[in-house]
Amino acid sequence: MGVKIQDTLNYLLVALLAIIVALGLSSLILIWQGSNPWQAYAALFAGAFIGMGNLGASLVLALPLMLAGLGIALAFRAGIFNIGAEGQLYLGAMAATIVGSRYPGLPFGIHLPLALAASCAAGGLWAFIPGYLKVRRGFNEVITTILLNYIGVYFVDYSVNSFLKDPATFAPQSPPITATARLPKLLAGTELNAGLFLGLLVAVILFIVLYKTDWGFQVRAVGSNPEAGRTAGMNAGKTLLVTMVVSGALAGLAGAVQILGYQNILLQDFSPNTGYDAIAVALLGNLNPLGTVAAAIFFGALRNGANTMQILMGIPVTIVYIIQAIIIVCVLAFSKLKIRLINFKLREGVQ
Repeated sequence: MGVKIQDTLNYLLVALLAIIVALGLSSLILIWQGSNPWQAYAALFAGAFIGMGNLGASLVLALPLMLAGLGIALAFRAGIFNIGAEGQLYLGAMAATIVGSRYPGLPFGIHLPLALAASCAAGGLWAFIPGYLKVRRGFNEVITTILLNYIGVYFVDYSVNSFLKDPATFAPQSPPITATARLPKLLAGTELNAGLFLGLLVAVILFIVLYKTDWGFQVRAVGSNPEAGRTAGMNAGKTLLVTMVVSGALAGLAGAVQILGYQNILLQDFSPNTGYDAIAVALLGNLNPLGTVAAAIFFGALRNGANTMQILMGIPVTIVYIIQAIIIVCVLAFSKLKIRLINFKLREGVQ
């Protein structure tokens, strides 16, 4: 069996083991609260997947996590830690709203792509700032991206209370998105929209780019060993900067999908912590585009099923966030263990 296939299978086992451990530890909390874990998880599963309405809602919640997670996975692959997806997502949503709520005379084929492009540009430009500071000035990108998150989120909150506020209402919200800038619905009776195709397309393209192109090889090489990359003639600084911009553009696109796909207005605090949760999605997906898609769907299902679990069982939805956190901790812990086991097996096979 090839090393890559062995690594993939072992990581799937790691992820499965992490999920089982997380559910087991969460079961102890449920038992302590006086709830039946089997009934709770059955309600969660039913709320996430049983019925087209529930399945559509789970996928809708997964869409922004998917796109932002893909951007984060790309940046992490290059060795630059983009923690700024939250701010990039908010500014992408604001840019999409500015374009999407105006120019009602534009045809659908121009208006929607323009709004999506605006979101990518806003997210990419916001990511360019910490990328430039990292490459040219040596600033720590973790600190700069976190600080820029606050600026981005609060600036969007300011916008819906001032220059972007809908004059027809007293609420802090933007004017509605015009019909020509909205993503088409895919499933009647749900909010599932063409953003799903967009997310899957981005994942496939990113997978091909990362593993089948020279630039993707440079990204992975620089992320693994920047000095070796420079020795081999690669422009590590340029690779990091371009990767950071693309990562921010995908986070901005995640914000656009939320606004143009189902919310249709920009609200204050419209998507709290989605950018941070996308980091967990990328890590659970092993920084692989296809794995990130699966992790996003899993997290979306957890969130949607939690509502049903709360209604039927009276269990707070916060238990889902505990499960998410335990899963990520277990993945990080078990991955080290599995790597050692893989190496041992490979050596044993060679002998």
